[in-house]
Amino acid sequence: MVSNVEIRDRVNDFYTPLKARAVEIERRYRELSPTSARLSEAAKAVEPGGYSRDAVLRKPYTLYIEKGEGSVMVDRDGRRIVDMWFNATSLPLGHADPRVVAAVSPQLAKGTAFFGRTETEIDLARILCERLPAADRIRFANSGSEAVMIALRIARGFTGRDLVIKFEGCYHGSYDDVLWSVGPPKDKIGAAKSPTPVAATAGLPSGLGRTLVLPYNDFPALERAMADHRHELAAVIMEPMSNRIGLILPSREFLEGARRLCDEHETLLIFDEVIAFRLGYRGAQGFVGVDPDLTTLGKVVGGGFPVGAIAGREEIMSVTEPDRAGRVAHFGTFNANPVTMLAGRATMEALTPESFEHINTMGTRLRRRLEDLCDGLPLRITGVGSLFKINATSQEITDYRSSLTRDAEWEQVASLALLSDGFMLTPSLQGALSTTTTYEQLESFVAAFEALIRQ
Repeated sequence: MVSNVEIRDRVNDFYTPLKARAVEIERRYRELSPTSARLSEAAKAVEPGGYSRDAVLRKPYTLYIEKGEGSVMVDRDGRRIVDMWFNATSLPLGHADPRVVAAVSPQLAKGTAFFGRTETEIDLARILCERLPAADRIRFANSGSEAVMIALRIARGFTGRDLVIKFEGCYHGSYDDVLWSVGPPKDKIGAAKSPTPVAATAGLPSGLGRTLVLPYNDFPALERAMADHRHELAAVIMEPMSNRIGLILPSREFLEGARRLCDEHETLLIFDEVIAFRLGYRGAQGFVGVDPDLTTLGKVVGGGFPVGAIAGREEIMSVTEPDRAGRVAHFGTFNANPVTMLAGRATMEALTPESFEHINTMGTRLRRRLEDLCDGLPLRITGVGSLFKINATSQEITDYRSSLTRDAEWEQVASLALLSDGFMLTPSLQGALSTTTTYEQLESFVAAFEALIRQ
């Protein structure tokens, strides 16, 4: 095995040896997952390109899963995989948690959807409003994307303005007005202080007059833009912890400055906590100590079922009240679905302050172990709480442009190799822990990663 000193001596071509093994690593993956390969081909006959969910895209194909229990999944070939992403962070209690199963099972026999309501939606709403410092009222939806869409509609209805600020490199779901500059190529991004809005997909209407893209974690740029557009701005939407940039927290100046500017310009500050709510018992806003006007939620609050939610101050959320003139309407056949509400309540009740302390302590320990392994190498470890990311770069990551220094190909090859070793991360080496993750599993993962970078 190669030593740290030997690796440092070839630091300029650190990424080359692993990338040179890409064909060998893919061959091993295919040998271990023939059933997934067969099913991937079968899916192409009924789904465009064989996929209905871009989030799980992976080359050469994505694994098909048979079942999950705790922190382990079993694929269709019977291989046990330690889950280190938990369906995009949405399962903080792991797979098939007994408390969640016990909560939803009786409801399945009673009925799964009604043209009416169930009491559990009040229970879950009360829990979330009590936990979120900036939430008096809440409405449920079916996804984080839908929550963002409705939150922006509420902001526009409340302020009577149209323009929204979002930040380069940040993902807020599949709603048209926020699918700009999510991961734009380097040759199209424009000036650092004034990014060129780049559509994240074909089929978007023009964002002109509706969405303004700014650099993340750059308070002076935000201050200038808000002064220039003060009479047009309905909302500033931001991730209090940026997921795709690298699971990083922005500076205190940026967060507190955004709050102050929104107050000065009578603009709403929206925190997208679809992922960041996972940071602590009171969500990211409690973690960073800054209160937004509106909060969008998803993932963990549904206990493994599709969910979204919009929470905020009473005076703002009142624009959705049924009898209000000129109200902001919000429809949805499965909003506050009883099965989801029961699963969400069981999950929230299980996520005590002690639970958060436990998984966040594990996350801190894992990041430190990885940092020790990567000392002197062109690899950066980022993350907060129970979340982590391995970045193939030697540069500090503070915004989208600094994240472009990553060697994305190396990350993808490393991720596939680790998956063959029995550890599921994203193709860009993002990871999450659950209350069922064990220290033994973490040590096994660290050993597998150490073997990978020293070969």
